[in-house]
Amino acid sequence: MKQGAERKAWLDYVRFFSIFLVIVFHTPPRLPLFDDAVILNLRVPVFFCISGFLYNINKFSGFGHYLRHRSKQILVPYTTFFIVFYALWLLVGRRMVGTEEQAISVCRPLFEFVFGDPQVVLAPFWYIACLFTMQMLYYWIERLVPRRWVFAVCVLIALLVYVAPWGWKFDAFGHTYRVMGFWNLGNAMLFLPFYALGNNCKGWLERLQFSGVSRSALLVALAVASMTLMVAVAPVEEYNPTLYRLIRIVAGMMVIPAYMCCAKWLARRYGQRRVIEFVVVSGTVYLGLQNYLIGIGRLLLEKFTHPGIMDEQVWLKFVLALAVMVAIYPVAWLIDRYIPWFLGKSRSHWKK
Repeated sequence: MKQGAERKAWLDYVRFFSIFLVIVFHTPPRLPLFDDAVILNLRVPVFFCISGFLYNINKFSGFGHYLRHRSKQILVPYTTFFIVFYALWLLVGRRMVGTEEQAISVCRPLFEFVFGDPQVVLAPFWYIACLFTMQMLYYWIERLVPRRWVFAVCVLIALLVYVAPWGWKFDAFGHTYRVMGFWNLGNAMLFLPFYALGNNCKGWLERLQFSGVSRSALLVALAVASMTLMVAVAPVEEYNPTLYRLIRIVAGMMVIPAYMCCAKWLARRYGQRRVIEFVVVSGTVYLGLQNYLIGIGRLLLEKFTHPGIMDEQVWLKFVLALAVMVAIYPVAWLIDRYIPWFLGKSRSHWKK
């Protein structure tokens, strides 16, 4: 296998399992230790790290070119998905959820869409808004800061989220918003070190693998320590969420190397898989549809069994998550084949 193909394969495995973990995290019931110590520690940090790994400033002639490219890839699906699900929310969503949802102003989702924090409609798309803001920030950091200092500057910017008096809030349409929530600026700054890690350490991440007993033991020990740390500090979230999020960053940095080495081992063993690659390139579709299909799947499961079965049979959490991944696949294929513009894409090689 060629080196380029092998690298692409392990990247696909990293993102594929991260997508699965995102769906598992959103699938009930909530398992505090597992969700917080394992899934929460992997899903967001790994995604941002891989996004940074794939970033290449040399592909763009200037900021205008870069802005157009990222707008097409990020803002187009952000807009099209919102339009569809906002219409569905107006037509049936409010009545299905009940009186609490009916009390929400019809203008609130529109405001959240413009604000970059879609909580009522398409809540998982906070990630897209955050990624867009992060990429804009990183473009200028890399342009203005010497390469050897980029990672350190990104860490300092992340720390500003904690020390700067940016907790200003305001009310709009019956809900309270943080000023730093505008286009998820606060989260973009918070997770910026992961993006910088992926971009600044490309060579190291490509070479990193389970080779030798001592190195493998060290990477596994770091991963175990990371999960142990997340379990130990779980109570901190209730009375000091700021400290808790800071510890999450440290724990995420500790577990990423072992996670990527596992993906490389799978890539060497099983090679490239067309299904895995397609799920990865359709990640936005999975992100947008997951919560709705999880809700439908849970309703059907409880209708044909009994309410509360998922709380009794915890293993159903993983079965439902896998079923959701399978159910989204044909929808993603149809979008890719017939309306790729919905995702800001042109006709892809999948149709050839």
